Amino acid sequence: MRLLILLSIVLPIFIFPSQAQIENFPDYHPPLNIPLILSANFGELRPNHFHMGLDFKTNNKIGYNLYSIDDGFVSRIKVSPFGYGKVVYIDHPNGVTSVYAHCSEFKGQLDSIVKATQSAEQNFAVEIFPKPHEIELKKGDVIALSGNTGGSTAPHLHFEIRDTKTEAAMNPLVCGFDIADHKAPEIRGFKFYSVTKDGYRYPKKAFERVVKKGTYGYYIGADKVTIPANYCTETGGIGIAANVIDRLDGAANQCGLYGSLLIVDGDTLFGQQTDTVPFESTRYVNSHKDFEAYTVSRKKYHKLFKTTENDLPIYQISDNGILFFKPGETHKIKYVAYDPKGNQSTVEFTLEILKGNLGNESQLPVDLTYLQPAHSLKMQNEARQVEFGIATVYEPLKMDKNSLNHTIGKAAVPVHKPYTIKIQSSTPDDGKNYVQITTAKGRKRSLIPSYSDGWFIAESKYFGSYKLRRDTLAPSIRTLSFKSTSTYVSSNKMKWRISDSQSGLADYDLYIDGKWYVLEYDYKGGGSMTFNRPKGISGLKEVIVRAEDECGNVSEWKRKMTFK
Repeated sequence: MRLLILLSIVLPIFIFPSQAQIENFPDYHPPLNIPLILSANFGELRPNHFHMGLDFKTNNKIGYNLYSIDDGFVSRIKVSPFGYGKVVYIDHPNGVTSVYAHCSEFKGQLDSIVKATQSAEQNFAVEIFPKPHEIELKKGDVIALSGNTGGSTAPHLHFEIRDTKTEAAMNPLVCGFDIADHKAPEIRGFKFYSVTKDGYRYPKKAFERVVKKGTYGYYIGADKVTIPANYCTETGGIGIAANVIDRLDGAANQCGLYGSLLIVDGDTLFGQQTDTVPFESTRYVNSHKDFEAYTVSRKKYHKLFKTTENDLPIYQISDNGILFFKPGETHKIKYVAYDPKGNQSTVEFTLEILKGNLGNESQLPVDLTYLQPAHSLKMQNEARQVEFGIATVYEPLKMDKNSLNHTIGKAAVPVHKPYTIKIQSSTPDDGKNYVQITTAKGRKRSLIPSYSDGWFIAESKYFGSYKLRRDTLAPSIRTLSFKSTSTYVSSNKMKWRISDSQSGLADYDLYIDGKWYVLEYDYKGGGSMTFNRPKGISGLKEVIVRAEDECGNVSEWKRKMTFK
């Protein structure tokens, strides 16, 4: 069955909802005044999300001017130690919002309103929603300086275009930004699965084939792939995934795939094109990609089929991309990968299903020992209750009730929507309790529970082993930029390291002679806190650094110091 949408093997250009609402895009001002070179593009596969913008290189430096791409007004400003760090949102007349993340500092009126809000709330992390047109900007106005704040791992500008009404992220490369790109996507391999009619993978029924590039393009060994007969079932079929990346001019960074087509016997059965991704759907990246291959070896397999529950709006399909073949059949496969500039790569091969018996569909049972994506499930014993809602998992997952007291699910399996853990305990409800869950690779996460009638209740986005713990130890505070025995300050910066190894840091404050000052928190530095000394502080002062963890334990660092 051919798609009704035009899906030619020459670069297809689809009209997506956000673009259809905006007739044309203006001639945007560049967000940076240096060559625009990308280290990451829109739609790149990331842990638990798609990359929702463009990452512009800043020569491994901070401090470049960031410019408003068009007239507009500031609609949101946020400061956080995590995520986007210091970030600005600007609404524009054409119905889009531009986003500038990981800034090192704000400029002009933005800087003033942030500092005033931090002082009023006595908190480094703030979120501000100015009134429409309260902070108006002209195209090309400087709004901030580039940086490396929040979850950034190196200096760069993370830049986004969003639909103002829906807040869905839009691909800037098809929304008016012309970035040099003469490189076609790189096809590296395919993976073949036995799947159910709903797109769920049968366990231990998958294999990979390497794709190579020769003189005349991409090819797979002998231009033929054979599939065991038992990969086909009475109601299910074959699923294919493509390991593919892309690169743009100016840098060797691996970027994400924009679009692709799966063509079978001349009919286009499946298409992917990442023009827009709603934030509420981005976690479905765990269903779109081969999660295990990505987690273990960072192979970027894009599935050319989808599960029934996956609601990502990036697909153009006739059914769900599953190939309902039978033993003994032979089919011609053509795969096309392309980017927004029209560069494309193609590989063709024959898919032969060997003769033999159909596979046994009971290998993936649907009994009550399995957590199903489309169903809720409750497991309990005398001391534990675990409640899973619809869309907790992406594929059926066998649950072990016998391990409920210490382990839930499998640590390596991703969770889509949080589930509820209830622990019965005689431990006193004094605010010192937390649930620690150990996830994949031994990472420990702390969940702060509520309490009701002898039960501690927490929500988790991760599977793994868990336990109810108590935290009675206060955070540690130690000096970084000066000796702990120092009695004077001559520099413009003072640094401390504040850390908490149990329930996690909840609050931190700096007081000088009783007046509150901002501490800039950088969790990437192991919990470093920086005080940028303003003008006018001199002489003998009492300095207090106060830290509190999520269980209410408080510690203080206190010293009389002379500011020179």
